[in-house]
Amino acid sequence: MRNLLPFRSASAPASTVAALAAVTAAVAVSAGIATAPAAFTTAAPAVDSAVDSTVTNDGQSVSYQGLTVRVPAVGEGVQAAAQSTSGDISLTVTRGADGKVVVKTDAHTHDEDGEHADEHADEESAAQAATASSARPSAAKTCTDKAYALAGWKLPSFKWYYNPAGAPASVRSTAASAISAGTSALVKTCGQKSIRLAPSYAGQTSAGVQVGKAGNCTGNDGRNVIGWRAGSGRWLGMTCTYFKTINGKKTVTGTDTALNTQYKFFTATKNCTNAYDLQSVVLHERGHSLGLNHVSQSAHASAVMTPALSACSVGKRTLGLGDYKGLAATYGVR
Repeated sequence: MRNLLPFRSASAPASTVAALAAVTAAVAVSAGIATAPAAFTTAAPAVDSAVDSTVTNDGQSVSYQGLTVRVPAVGEGVQAAAQSTSGDISLTVTRGADGKVVVKTDAHTHDEDGEHADEHADEESAAQAATASSARPSAAKTCTDKAYALAGWKLPSFKWYYNPAGAPASVRSTAASAISAGTSALVKTCGQKSIRLAPSYAGQTSAGVQVGKAGNCTGNDGRNVIGWRAGSGRWLGMTCTYFKTINGKKTVTGTDTALNTQYKFFTATKNCTNAYDLQSVVLHERGHSLGLNHVSQSAHASAVMTPALSACSVGKRTLGLGDYKGLAATYGVR
C-alpha cells in the first residue's frame, strides 16, 4: 500500500470556510518518500500527476480507480477496499487532529514482478472448470507464512446484519449460510487459539448497504451490513469502513460490505463456469472490516488477504496463518 503524504496550502485562508476548503483540498501524492511541499489553491485538485495521476480530489472528496470517499471530519477516517478479479483496489483517507489529510492507495496492480501473467492464465483455465477447485495457491505455506498487513484500526464488537435484497437467483437460498460461514472463519485457523473478537449475527435487515455502484462509500449509519449491489468495475466485494480516534486509538464506527452482482457467485462446488466463491469473497472482505490490508499476491499466495481471487476456486475459505496472526495481534486470543 502506498502512502500519499499530506501538505498544507501555502497561503493563509481569509475565513473559516476558506480554511476548511484549503485543508480538504490539500491532498498531494507521493511514492512513499518525502518531496518538497507544493502550494495549493481551493480552485482545483492538488495531485502530483508525475507520481499517481489516478488520484484526484475536488476539495470535498478523493477518488482513485473508480472509488470515491468524502474527506472525513477531523480525527476520523474511511477506507474503501475490495477483492477483485485482477489486482489491488483500496483507498484510505484520514484527517488528523491538526487537519492534515493523508491518502493511502494500493501501490500496484496485481504484482510488479511479472508473475501475474502466469496467474491470469491459471484463472482463465479455472474459469471454465466443471467443478470448482479446492486447490489453494502455495498450499504448503498456508500454515507457515506469517505475513500480514494492518490498517491500524480495531472493531470494538462485531454484530452484523444481512440484507438479502438483490441476491442473485443462483445463490439466493444459500447465500445467508455461505456469508455466515465466511464470517465465522475469521476466528481461527491452523490449529491456533480463537481470536477474542467473536462475530454475532443480528439477523436480516432492510437497511441498505452504504456502498455505491462504483464501490464508493456513501455514508455511515453505524450498522455493520452486508448485502448486494449491481456494481460497476472489477470488484467482487467492496467494504467501506469508518473509524475515528478515541483515546488515541483508531476505532471502527461502522463497516458495510457490498457483493457485486455484476459477477456470478456460487456456494456449491459443482457446475462452476466463470463464477466466484461467495464464502471466500466474504472472508476476505471481513478481513478488511477487522483491520487487515492486502498482502502481495505472488509473495504470499496462500493468504486470504491477497487482492485477487481466481474464478471457480474454493481454496481460500479459511484463513492463512498470516491472516490469523494479523487478527490475533489486533484482538488477542482466548
